[in-house]
Amino acid sequence: MRLFTVGLFFAASVLLFSSPGNAGSRHTHWGDGFSIDLDEPYDRVLEVVKETTEDGIIRGTSQYKDTSELDGAIPAKSSTAFHSSGGGGTVLFKVRPDTLSPEHFHESNDKGTVTVRYVVQSLGPKSTRLRIDAVFVEDNLRRSHASDGVPENAEFLVISDRLKDIDDRERQQQVDAATEQQQQKLSKLQEELDEERTQLNAVTARQEQVQSQIQQLQRGRAGHIKTGSADLKASPYNSSSTLQSLSQGDTVTVLFETRSWYRVQVPNGQQGWIYRLMLEVSP
Repeated sequence: MRLFTVGLFFAASVLLFSSPGNAGSRHTHWGDGFSIDLDEPYDRVLEVVKETTEDGIIRGTSQYKDTSELDGAIPAKSSTAFHSSGGGGTVLFKVRPDTLSPEHFHESNDKGTVTVRYVVQSLGPKSTRLRIDAVFVEDNLRRSHASDGVPENAEFLVISDRLKDIDDRERQQQVDAATEQQQQKLSKLQEELDEERTQLNAVTARQEQVQSQIQQLQRGRAGHIKTGSADLKASPYNSSSTLQSLSQGDTVTVLFETRSWYRVQVPNGQQGWIYRLMLEVSP
């Protein structure tokens, strides 16, 4: 996301220029806050911001040395710490009372409450504007101290990380769903292939069975012409054409028989029909 990346760069830049080592060259803009347009749907950003208001921490500021954040923060639905409404959208707050002179707030030398305001505004189906402002208000004089942008940027970094985690999970879910769908298609194709192989094996087995029966028939009983001569007919009828004439003693192989005729094969391989009475067949 282009805008998202720009926001991360800007946030990191503010944190860098706010470090003690750059204090001499830093030009601080108190109270500017933080604003960014995200390529994320409004509901998602709002949910992540709501989680951030409930995490109990305000980042980018502290009240003691060697610490980088304030714990003990609580979410709030409203606050009097800001004079403006925030420019429209859904407004959420996170407050940390009883804070002593927090860092990164202009001349904060008293005890009071740090308040962070988050404004989430929809710009379209997949575009959301997020504004973050932080302020410290003294308990006694009620004076307001603007921040230098570090708390706002630190809070945004957490929000951006959480949004990235959601995007990563969503992409992984899409990859997993696509992989599962592809696996289902492969499984279905494999089942169809196995079924076709089974059918092919059945056909092959039947062909082998028929071929075996044919071979058994072709190895039929032996026979020979009894007396005189006999005609080898094209079909089992006296009127059928004669294929060749056989003489007494000629041998044939009986392939099939009916009540009155034998189907035979002669030594030269030709097949035809001989009248039963003209042939003597071995048992």
